[in-house]
Formats: sequence, C-alpha cells, structure tokens
Amino acid sequence: MGKFKKKKKLIAGLAVSTVLLGSVSAYAAKDGAFGSNLVGRQPNGSVQTADNHLLTPAGKQIEIPGSPISVAVNPNGKTAAALIGQGGGNALHIVDLTTGKLIGSNVALGISSARGLAYSPDGNTLYVTGSNGGVGKIVTMSVAADGIPSVTSTLSLPAASVGGNINPLDMAVGPQGNTLLVALNRSNSLGIIDLQSGKLSAQIPVGNAPTSVMVNGNTAYVTNKGGRKATTGDFTINSSGTPVVVDPKLGTSTTGTVSVVDLTTNTVTKTIPVGLQPERMTLSGKYLFVTNTNSDTVSVIDTETNDVVQTIDIKPYPDAPLGSAPNAVKMINGNQLVVSLGRDDALAVYDWNGPDKEPRLKGLVPTASFPDDIAIDPANNQLLIANLDGVGSLGDTGNSHSVYRQVGSMSMIPFPSDDDLHKMTDQVYTNNDWFGIKNRNAEPRHNKKPVAMPERIGEPSTIKHVFYIIKENRTYDQVLGDLGKGNGDPTLTQFGQNVTPNFHQIANTFPLLDNFYTGGVQSAAGHQWVTQATLPDYEDKASDSGNVRSYPGGNQSDPMAYAPTGHIWDNAVAHNVSAAVFGENATNFSGPEPFWGWTTWYNDYLILSGQKQGSLHVPVGDYKATSDIPAVNSILYKPFPTNTQSIPDVYRAQIFLDKFNDYVKNDNLPQLMTMWLPDDHTASTANGYPTPQAMVADNDQAVGKIVDAISHSPYWKDSIIYVTEDDAQGGTDHVDGHREPAFVISPWVKKGVTDSHYWTTTDMIRSMEQILGLPPMNQNDAAADPMSEIFTDQPDFTPYNLVPNQIPLNWMNGQPEPPQVLAQVAPTATTPEAQQMENDWDSWSEKHKHDFGGPKATPDVENANVMNHSIWYATKGYDKPYPGDKKVLTPNEVEKQPASHAPSPADN
Repeated sequence: MGKFKKKKKLIAGLAVSTVLLGSVSAYAAKDGAFGSNLVGRQPNGSVQTADNHLLTPAGKQIEIPGSPISVAVNPNGKTAAALIGQGGGNALHIVDLTTGKLIGSNVALGISSARGLAYSPDGNTLYVTGSNGGVGKIVTMSVAADGIPSVTSTLSLPAASVGGNINPLDMAVGPQGNTLLVALNRSNSLGIIDLQSGKLSAQIPVGNAPTSVMVNGNTAYVTNKGGRKATTGDFTINSSGTPVVVDPKLGTSTTGTVSVVDLTTNTVTKTIPVGLQPERMTLSGKYLFVTNTNSDTVSVIDTETNDVVQTIDIKPYPDAPLGSAPNAVKMINGNQLVVSLGRDDALAVYDWNGPDKEPRLKGLVPTASFPDDIAIDPANNQLLIANLDGVGSLGDTGNSHSVYRQVGSMSMIPFPSDDDLHKMTDQVYTNNDWFGIKNRNAEPRHNKKPVAMPERIGEPSTIKHVFYIIKENRTYDQVLGDLGKGNGDPTLTQFGQNVTPNFHQIANTFPLLDNFYTGGVQSAAGHQWVTQATLPDYEDKASDSGNVRSYPGGNQSDPMAYAPTGHIWDNAVAHNVSAAVFGENATNFSGPEPFWGWTTWYNDYLILSGQKQGSLHVPVGDYKATSDIPAVNSILYKPFPTNTQSIPDVYRAQIFLDKFNDYVKNDNLPQLMTMWLPDDHTASTANGYPTPQAMVADNDQAVGKIVDAISHSPYWKDSIIYVTEDDAQGGTDHVDGHREPAFVISPWVKKGVTDSHYWTTTDMIRSMEQILGLPPMNQNDAAADPMSEIFTDQPDFTPYNLVPNQIPLNWMNGQPEPPQVLAQVAPTATTPEAQQMENDWDSWSEKHKHDFGGPKATPDVENANVMNHSIWYATKGYDKPYPGDKKVLTPNEVEKQPASHAPSPADN
C-alpha cells in the first residue's frame, strides 16, 4: 500500500466513541444480548436474524419477497426501482417516493437472476442486467408516466471468453446517452452496448471479475473485484475460469483494482490498485469513492490524476477487526459520506472534508440485514437502501418455514441529524451486541486454574482437543421434532427416532440445543459461515442471485468466496495449534481404480470394519483428496473422501477412525480436527443410491461411531465434539428455516439439560476459539458469546455407546422396504393416484441421479425446492402434501412455485 502515490491512510475517528466505550463495563455482565429469542419477529417489532444480529431498521421499510440487490431513483424524482437478485422473472418493484408505497410489484422481466439497474437520463427507459438459462441478458423497459416499466426488448449476450454465462453485473449509461456500459463479469471486460442498434458493439478488457461501473465525462471507472491480471510468479487459483492472484497459504484473493477506460478510444489508460474486492462507487466533485469489501476501506481517487489520495479505514467501533464489508457509498449534504456496511447491518456516516483531513465518523444508522446498495432521493432528502437479506426467511408457509422464503426490504431513511445519529449508533451497538465487546475480548489473566470454558481467550481449559463435524442440510424439526422434549414439531419430522437413533440418544444425553441456527441459505454460503464465521460480500451476493460464477460448497473452489481473515483451521495453525482437515474444502478425490458406485464403497466399508472378508476395490490411500488451497492441502488427510453421495458416511467414519487409532497409538492427536460427513444430503430416490431414510441413517451411524470411539479412548477426558449442519436448506421447521440439529458432546458439558438459549454456528466457532486460545477471526466471532452456560467443571467421563442402526444402511431406492422397516419410516403408496405420483417423482430423481455422485459430484445443482418435495414424499407418503402446499404436487407443478426460483446454480 505504501506505493500508492500521495496516499494517506486514515482511521476515521468515532465522534461518539467516548460515550459508547464508557458504557462497556455496564454491559459486560450481560449473558448475551439475544437471550432466548427465537429467530424472527420479536414482540417489540425487532427481528432476530440467524447470524447474531437484531434488526431495528431506521426509516420506513418496504418488505419485498426475495433479495433486493440494486436500487435506483428515476431521474424525474417520482419513483424508485428495487431489483431482486433472484425472482423467477418477477424481480422488479416500483415505489412511489412521495407516499412510500409500492405501486408496482413483481414486474415481469423474463430472467431467472438479476443484478444491474439503470435509468436513462430522461427516466423513460429502464435497463436491467441478468441471466436466464445460462445466458447473460440485458432487459430494456419502457417506463410509463406512472413509473411502471414494461419490457420492450431483451438482448442475449454472447458466451464468456472462458465459456458459459458472461454474467453481466452493474452498468451505467454512456456519456452521450447512446451507449450502455456493462461490467461483463466472467469475460473480464467492459461491454459497450449500442442503444441504437441494440447490440454489443465492443468488449474492452479490464481486470478480473469486473463488478461496477461509474461514468465521469468520457471516462469510465470499473471496479475489478478479482483484482489485477496474474503475471509470472504469481500464485493463482481459478475463480470461474480466471486465474486470480491469491495468498499462497490461505488461498484468498490479494489484489483489487479500478480500471480507467477512455471512452473515446475504448482503451484502458490506467489500472489503479485499491483494496480487496472493490465493489460500488460514487463521484463527488473530482473525487471517486470506492468501497473495498474485503479490506474494510474506502479508496478515494482524484479523477484529475487517477491516483489514490486517501484510504479511509472503516472501523464501526474502536479497534474493530475486519468484517464490516463496506459495499456501497454516496455523498449527501455536500460533505457527509454514507457507506453501507453489509455485514454490520448498518450505514456509517462520515464528515468528509477533502483527502488531507481525517474523516470523522459521525455515527451509525441501523438497517435491515445486509444493506448492499444506496440511492439518493434528493426531492425528499432521504436515502434508499436495498437490504439484500432483509428480515430473513420469514415468507409465509403456514406452520413451517424454509430458508428459501427470503424477505428482503428497501429502507427509506431521512438524512439523519446529529441527534438521530447519536441514538441510532447506540441502537447499532445493541443490534450487533457490541456493548461489552472490549471485556469479552479482554487479555487473559495469569495463574488461572484450568476450567472447561475459560472466561477469557488465552486462559487455560481442561479441554485440549476439538472435533468439528459438519453435515448437510437438515432442519431441527426434520430430525428431532419427535424427541418428546424441547421445541419440536413432530408433524414435520422425516428422520425421527427409528432413522436417527444416535442423534436422539445424543440429544437426550448431552445438552439439547433447541434454539440453534446456521446462517447459510445453501452450501455455497453455508460452508463459508461454518468454517469462517462470516460470509464475504462476494458470496452473499452470489448466493442471493443464482451462483452464476461458481458454487464453492463442495468439490468446487473459488478463492473470492474466502474471507481474508481465513478459516478456523487457518486461525489454529497461525497460533501454533495443531490441526487436521478431513474432507472439508477438498476439491478433488481421485485414484487409479474405477470409482464405481455406492454399493462398492459400502462393501469396502464392511471389509475395513471387519464385518466381511475380501479385497477392497480401492485400497486405502490409492484414492487421494487434494485441495487447491495450500493451507488446507498441507493439513488435509488425503485418504478421506470429499463430497459425493456415492460414498457412504460410515466409510468416511472408518477412514477417520483408523487414523484416530494411529493418533492414539502415537499420542499425537491434533488439537483441532474438522470433518465433513455429507450424506444426510441424500440422493433423493435415484436408483443406485440408498433411500433418503437409509442415507440419513448412514450419517447417524457415522457420527455415532465416531463419538463412541472417541469416548472410549484415552482422549475422551480432554475432548469435545461439535456437530453442525452447514445449512438447513433441506426441509422446513416450525420456528425458522435456519434452525438445525446441533450437538456439543463432551465429559465437560451438562448432561440431560435442554438449553433454549439463542445460539448460532458463530457462537460455536467462538466456543472453539475460547477453548483453544485462538483470537477471533473477524467482527462476527469477536462479538459472539462462547456457549459457557452448557459447560460444567464437574465432568462425567461415562463413555457414549453406539446405538445400532434400526434400518438397513443398504436399503436401496427401488427396492421393497425390508421387514424391519416400520410404516412410519417407509409409507406405502396405497392408491393409484399415489402410485402414479411416486412414479413421477422417481422419474425426476432418476433424471438428476448424476448430480449426486461420482468423483466430481456437483452439489445442489438440482432445484432445492423440488429436491425437498421429493424427499418429503419419500419419507412421509405420496398422499401427504408438502408443508405449505394444499395438495400433493407433481415435479412440474413444484418447479413453477416461487420457492423453486430461489438462489441455486440450477438455472445459471
């Protein structure tokens, strides 16, 4: 950064910091800000999110189904448009700025995902970028006198230079009004659309993953979220076909740039280094302000010299670590810079008086979840904010909730006064649980006696070894709704006592956590949340707009989805805590023998576990997992498989246990072990795979075997096992679609208690850090509470005994249920209508069978809503409507539901 010409790196002073810091000690004794809140709307009107935030958004809120990704004001000042990232073709909403009411909802666009939004200078035309069927699109609309647009034409863009969807993102109208400038994200170019001919007339090569465009006279500025082009000697990892320069250890992107484009010659005249993963910009006078989402900075560029002349550090509270994710910026009242802080659910307002003066943070403004775009309504002196995640997954489905029922929002916030900002800042601190954060992260004290959960990070724990097991997709009610205690709904249970006897015994033996949430909507987001305790702006937007670039939730990798603060194992290694990874973030699993299918790998498991004699089709070690992230690859246990439903979880468990026995023999067990057991995802009813019930039973047995083995080992006395889903997208729950069956297993936790405290996977990660003496990675785990109340310093070393599976693990799809399978586990189609419905759904599963398995399985490529219906019918009966539906539906009928247009790589 020192090479930036005339650059001054400044930390914006917090005007109200004295008041806030003075309040710290008063709040320090609070046992978490969120108590036993259930996720959703609270009696006082606030909303509890699934990622450790309360929402009390300022101004007027307009709730909109889906995820608002862009907002723009019509130049006539009468209306504004809010664009939904994924809306199934009905993705545009029009607001009357005088009344604050929606006057046009679900305006049809004919595209499956959307991103860019721009009005013509006269306001009579509106442009939208997006995708449909894997093809980039630009939709042109005529705007009626009342502000309601209608589609007049749609331009299909060519394939990207690397093949596939070109992925058009933000855009701007050219200086003469006769061109449209579009960031063509996967072709690493700025596209020029000739509005007279309606054709793409040029592509100007820029940096990697261009995202946003700003026009200043005959110059265009383009943010390159993937940074500069790689040169000889750079370490790179591919992001959607483009080699991105990354940290050689962590695999995270390390450059960000802005391309300066001369529109008279269509050439790049300069590439300006800025912070990491730059996003949206604004112009004020001769200065261009650029938000850097992974650096928590705003770069100020003098457009006369095209140099960075100031870098503003975004710190919403004193000494805040990284994690705010600033992603949009505007100037109001001449000198007040407003920056949206996506991960903080807030706006930051600064006094800015030129690059030679330190900007002063006047205060913070609360928003709904993940603000990601800002527009100014000058006629009414208000800010319009697109809140990507809005109020969470609160869409109405009757007595059940799904993560895919997302409700976004647009905030209409009057320009705040100083008095407003003082009160609002206090509210943002409360919403993010920042009061007491200094004490929560205080320096360790010396000569403290070891306890199970230390009061401070760095103080000794009686626990020395942490096992972290990550599973796939299930909600709390799907598994534990029939438990008979806790907050469960047995009518939504699909994998109850007879399918998951170990999860039920664990829940009854160790603390039952019936108010625990995972933040991701699906795997591409979920795996980032559960391993990084955050989700970068890049992946939050990708997850809410169709994952066009990539899907980094399984065998695929994308360095831009990784936070610069790293993963939990990076944190461990950086602080001399030994770590090993089993499966998670591995991107390949291959060997010399044929891969074959599930039955072959299950046979290998039977041989390895001593239940059968014979020769393995794949000797252990012939197939090896690898990761393109060096830090993962160096601690990855290579014989452990990566994601595929073609390998049973009991095989994975056996591979782990054989290695665990070596650790015991050699007394060299790592302090942190992360493991992925993915088969509770299931393969629906596709032939060649076990039934959904058997696959979840397999997952239950794998976890049970691991807990049994650890608890009967010498390491049980100082170990803890954490178990979580990566997300809960696979079903419904009567509390919230993010609620999951999570477990904490150790001699050092309280036995037989039901703990209904609000917890999330970030609290789980914070607890691991607290035990292992690891500092927080980012703002999220810095603010999180360790799960202290479930721990005890009177350990019970009674080992856990595996409960044998009650249904055969090799009960295959297409086979009659074995005699020991109960009717409630395998409902039978008893009418011709139900039998025909079963046939229809089996045909759908068979069509998608190759998505689930093999050495390169593609996670979640099948439509999640359709998949969930398929598994529901297979487990509950083909005469029982899916929660929220009035009747049993065919696959074609389900594909037409709004929930089937939720974020997924299926259509993009």
